[in-house]
Amino acid sequence: MSKRGRGELKRQPAITGTHRDTPQTSRLTRLAASFSIWPDASPVNLKAQWPHLLVVFVALFGLYAYSAPRTVTLEDDGLFIMSSYFLGIDHPPGYPLHTLLGKLFTLLPVGSIALRVHLLSAFFGALTCAAVWLVLRSLIPNAASAYTGAVLYGLSATFWSQATIAETYTLNTFFFFSLFYMALVFLATKDVRLLYVVAGVFGLSLANHWPLMLLSTPCLVVLLLPARREVLRALPRMLGIAIVACVLPYAWMVVRSRMDPETSFYGPISDLESLLFFVSRRGFRHVDVSQSADLADKVSYLGFLLAEMVRQYTPVGAALAGFGLVQQWRRLNLATGFALLTGWLGSSLVLGAMLGFDYEPLMKGAIRRYPLIPYGILAVWLVLALDALTSRVRRGATAVRVVTVAALAAILLLSHRDANIRKDDTWARDYASAVLESLDRGAVLFVHGDDDAFPIGYLNKVEGLRPDVTLYNDQGLVFRNRLFRFDAPDTGGQLSAFVRGSQRPIYYATASIPHEFSVEDGGLYSKVLKDVPGQRMVFELSPTTRALIERMEAITSDDPSTLHQRDTLRRRIMGVLSYFRYYKPEVFLTTGLSTYYDHLAKTPHGALGRLMPFVLDKAEPSEFLAYVREATSLLEHTGSKSERAWPPYMKGLLLLRLHRDEEAVASLDEAVRIYPHHKNPAALALLQYHSEHGNRTAFLDMGNRLFLGQFLDLSTTEKLRQLGARLGL
Repeated sequence: MSKRGRGELKRQPAITGTHRDTPQTSRLTRLAASFSIWPDASPVNLKAQWPHLLVVFVALFGLYAYSAPRTVTLEDDGLFIMSSYFLGIDHPPGYPLHTLLGKLFTLLPVGSIALRVHLLSAFFGALTCAAVWLVLRSLIPNAASAYTGAVLYGLSATFWSQATIAETYTLNTFFFFSLFYMALVFLATKDVRLLYVVAGVFGLSLANHWPLMLLSTPCLVVLLLPARREVLRALPRMLGIAIVACVLPYAWMVVRSRMDPETSFYGPISDLESLLFFVSRRGFRHVDVSQSADLADKVSYLGFLLAEMVRQYTPVGAALAGFGLVQQWRRLNLATGFALLTGWLGSSLVLGAMLGFDYEPLMKGAIRRYPLIPYGILAVWLVLALDALTSRVRRGATAVRVVTVAALAAILLLSHRDANIRKDDTWARDYASAVLESLDRGAVLFVHGDDDAFPIGYLNKVEGLRPDVTLYNDQGLVFRNRLFRFDAPDTGGQLSAFVRGSQRPIYYATASIPHEFSVEDGGLYSKVLKDVPGQRMVFELSPTTRALIERMEAITSDDPSTLHQRDTLRRRIMGVLSYFRYYKPEVFLTTGLSTYYDHLAKTPHGALGRLMPFVLDKAEPSEFLAYVREATSLLEHTGSKSERAWPPYMKGLLLLRLHRDEEAVASLDEAVRIYPHHKNPAALALLQYHSEHGNRTAFLDMGNRLFLGQFLDLSTTEKLRQLGARLGL
């Protein structure tokens, strides 16, 4: 039994024979030797140390369960809950293992279905921290240091947030840190059977979130370098075990997709090509690599990532982690040190270099979750720093460590509790309920994006709110009763045909409707008016919508998805209020709408919502230009590229009406410079201008730069054909 602590296995000798450090040993020889020896670690005897693991698990699981929302939230929460409940198919790459585990948690006899699936993340979040305890206890000779790392990681801002909602990230971190610990045990014991366990667990991890796990795999490879001979001998069998463990959940996913479950993102997976398309996430390539992204986005992401590292553990904790990075080269074997560094780089800097996304508010909310493994490695470095500092205390070292971990834990708890204790967060449910309860009996509701499809889908299909309402996704996604496949041609035409042939009330949860009917815009939704000829727009704000506006403006949440949906609704509702101001002023002034208008006009997205074509038709040019200047100023630091491009686009349209062509083209060019994307309406406006004025060279330059090689809908393709034909192209 080692003197370092009871219940530990005897570690392997550090350096033996002629490889001991001597004045005659060259630096190169020492470097090579460090990769050929076993790490300086003592794996924990689980039979002796299980009470410590139980303490970590119970404490953190209790915190996460207390913090978890009792109902559906935004992000992918509603989709993962529905998939677990119906044994459905999630969005690519499918996460079949998470779905199967989620189904087990839906059977718990506590709370709502939403809460039960939230507890799945809480469960694996707490298990992750127990695995971190094992890793640290193997590397550092005292339990207090292991508690420090496990608790601080569990209380870090982003990890805590992901341990309270339906997501795949805590399951992913559990796999990684469990594999790291098992690798340490193997290196200390040379028990080849452990390699087969590692292979099986690794294969299962790929059936959860394979992109993030593969980015972290080099860390495990570097860690196992000292045992490369043993690993290579066992590799054929390891690969077989890993493949079987990975393939089985995906095989279940394929079979299940053909059973037509209530929720299935793309529908039946019919062949190998469909499976590869699904698992490889090729359908999401426009998100991972955006047409409008550039080097500035990558630089901004780097700054954001470093700021997030600081936010997890406060500036003091981040500084200690930096000191721990230096300390690891003194305290740990080089293979272990390089493994930790590689793991930190994998889903942080390396991922940022691979992706080409627009650095925008919504994307920041999404990408903040990707570096959860690097955040855990930061906790290891932080503990190494604290251990190095407190080890110099001659008396009462244990007491100092206990006080230190208690103080740091209290700081993190107080720093992150407001954002992460979400047990009273009902915003997504309030929104979804307001929409569903406002619809006519027997209505059809088309949903579009995550913010409406997932919470509304959960309430309607899982909790049974408004069972008389039928949901469809207007992209052919998510729900079983799709009108067409997601990749079908002319989906707009098929939607129009459905609306023409249906006798039921038709609603859309999106602001725009891709067909020729008149519409009543209610702020939260739009109603098709088939009995109104032409393509007229009517506006209405129901008492339910007004109540939700007041609820919306009382939001104090820091959740990025909640804030994004609030901003989207502000923009849409401001459009309705602007209509009443300019077209029905007596209603605007006598029904309290002016109060909402004045408040929303002071917000960035409220100011943006005022820049509507019908306002352009009615407002004085000087007044509209003032609106443009105000929106531009408010959106400067908060808006996305497409949002910041909208004011100069609308300004350009106004200047064209005023026959100030040179200024108009400059303004439209500015909009395209801000958002160089084929979906930017300013790009088509410029092409139309160049086509009408015979500017062949400018037309070709803009068209080739933004539209060539892009996936375009049929209406855009036809518009380009007509404009090009005018120039003889």
